[in-house]
Amino acid sequence: MATSDATPARDLRGVLQAQVSEGPLPGAVAMVARGDRIEVAEAGSADAAGTTPLTRDSIFRIASITKPVVAAAVMMLVEEGRIALDDPVDAWLPELASPMVVRTPASPVDDVVPAVRPITVLDLLTFRSGHGFPSDFSLPAVAPLFSELLQGPPQPQHVPAPDAWMAALARI
Repeated sequence: MATSDATPARDLRGVLQAQVSEGPLPGAVAMVARGDRIEVAEAGSADAAGTTPLTRDSIFRIASITKPVVAAAVMMLVEEGRIALDDPVDAWLPELASPMVVRTPASPVDDVVPAVRPITVLDLLTFRSGHGFPSDFSLPAVAPLFSELLQGPPQPQHVPAPDAWMAALARI
């Protein structure tokens, strides 16, 4: 963490505690390593109710860990010239061939218009596919992401199989 004379350095636990206190996450564990110096810290709770203190050996569902692995594989294909970052993804994900988007972030879910262009490989790699989780979870378009894709609190046994999940995402 870069600091200036006006901003005193905080320890790792202080940084985590500030995020837990100010934000929507109930707790966090972090590790920073540089050379032989390793710092591990935790703050907050392991559950949203705040009843279980978070410890450095708390077990977490590690969501989205495949993203960097897939991104590296895609970039290898780009490097080999087999695909390009500006390629539309509908050849591989036909469900995303004709994307419809809400007119504005606050629009009702049925107030949709065609997207101005196809979704590309770069869009998926940079999380700009038109589907997302804005910081305002009260927006109407966010509700189906939770109700149809079951993207809320971890319940992996209830998440649809990949093909069904992709079909549901395409309808949202």
